[in-house]
Amino acid sequence: MNNGVVIVTYNRMELLKECLACVCGQTIPFSRVIVVNNCSTDGTGAYLQSREDAIVLSPDAVMCSDEVSDGREEKRIWVIDETENLGGAGGFYHGLQVARTMDLDWVLIIDDDAMIAPDYMERLLEGRTAQLTAGKREVAALAGSVWTEGRLDLSHRRRITNRLLFVESAVEQEEYRSAFSCDCATFCGLAIAGSKMQEIGLPQKDYFLWYDDTEYCLRLQDCGGITVIPDARLDHKTTLSKEGMVAKGVLHRIGWRQYYGYRNRYDTARAHLGKGSARCILWQYRVFLLLSRCMMLKKSTRAQGASNVRILRDVIQDCKTGRLGRHPSYHY
Repeated sequence: MNNGVVIVTYNRMELLKECLACVCGQTIPFSRVIVVNNCSTDGTGAYLQSREDAIVLSPDAVMCSDEVSDGREEKRIWVIDETENLGGAGGFYHGLQVARTMDLDWVLIIDDDAMIAPDYMERLLEGRTAQLTAGKREVAALAGSVWTEGRLDLSHRRRITNRLLFVESAVEQEEYRSAFSCDCATFCGLAIAGSKMQEIGLPQKDYFLWYDDTEYCLRLQDCGGITVIPDARLDHKTTLSKEGMVAKGVLHRIGWRQYYGYRNRYDTARAHLGKGSARCILWQYRVFLLLSRCMMLKKSTRAQGASNVRILRDVIQDCKTGRLGRHPSYHY
């Protein structure tokens, strides 16, 4: 079987080294490893160039399928060396764009902090075979279970429980005893069938951050959906949300990244859940705006309220005009 993996990295060289060790140690080896270096400044580029098993591609080469597919010396690791940080959305877009030229059966998508178990792909494919043997339909994508700090992280595999309000709920832990389906999965261990990727296209590169995976998964629902194989495990080297952050409430946690989350959530709802859902979400943002103005009346929350007002105004304006892409005020 001819499988590949796309890894997006930015300024986390040590994590990337560990990630690549996990990827290159699979019981079912990957034919191609595509690393998108999102304009890192910590020596990641030099490290990747120093690897004898890697070849570096310029962004211009990515846009030219003939050049990407020419007869140059075969290398296992293909590095796309971006000249600017395109966000996770742009990085995965370019990585999958290259993967589409390689006639791969399955393409795994991960960030540099996802450490897949040695049998990750083997478990996914065994689970798929078992599902087909049991009479289940062929799926468009497979996903494993995500573990963080030794605990199962349920937030990565979700179902839409209210389409009007676009409410996503994590799949309950009890369902992880066997394979199950989900509506949305993060790009943390999601493997897409190559044929389905050809059918539905590439992720939304103009989202920059957040919701590119959700929007893409909703497209996958139209051509077979997603099956989660819990026995395929990965260690997500991040930290779980602290209770204090949750207790603060949503209005105290709005920062520049939320601009993309709110804007892209609206665009995803508009594209997949209908005009009614998009209108409800826009009214929700207007309520947030009103409450943020109220925060400005109190000295202790004035600064956060003022920041919220600026961000939410931009969100609402860009939702109404359909503006996507990287916002000049909100980026790394």
